Amino acid sequence: MGLFLYKYNLFATYEDSGLGTFAHEIMHPLVERNLKDRPAWAIEGIPTFFEKFYGYWRGDELTVHWGFQNPWRIKQLGANLTRLDLQRILTTPSAGESESEQRLVSIFLWEQGKFKEFLNFVKAGEKHGYESYFEAAMGMPIGRVSPLWQDYLNRIAARRSEILRLPLSNLLSNEAAFHEFAASYDISVGE
Repeated sequence: MGLFLYKYNLFATYEDSGLGTFAHEIMHPLVERNLKDRPAWAIEGIPTFFEKFYGYWRGDELTVHWGFQNPWRIKQLGANLTRLDLQRILTTPSAGESESEQRLVSIFLWEQGKFKEFLNFVKAGEKHGYESYFEAAMGMPIGRVSPLWQDYLNRIAARRSEILRLPLSNLLSNEAAFHEFAASYDISVGE
């Protein structure tokens, strides 16, 4: 849907690709510049986190809500969703089809309240004695995280039909329009 070539400082997409694609691709140079020691999965895992959002303008301030599953990515994972191996995702360097899996890791960290901590650990180059930044952010080894991961995958699978109905990322002109939009799509923003 889009791409960023850091070497050439080039961002390319097509006109109707949407805000989500733009947000994803524009994160690549920021991640490349600010998180040089990121793990391989996070090369796409971090930018893909930013591709699904909803928000509104309050005067000159933008309020954005993150942490939503992306319908087309959940659809792409199909029946494999509940069988995704966290350790494999964290240690597989490839992108492409695995971007949807890598995005799930970022959303998992977000839901656990650990995404920002993960980013801070990567930026500081600090693992606090763990093998990975992921484990450092979670505060436990991967073996202890696995049951939480499986529960997360099961919850996504149980909500699949609801997730598949989520609209494209959107920014509304004001808070009232945002709440009307969110209500019309039954989007919970935890306010």
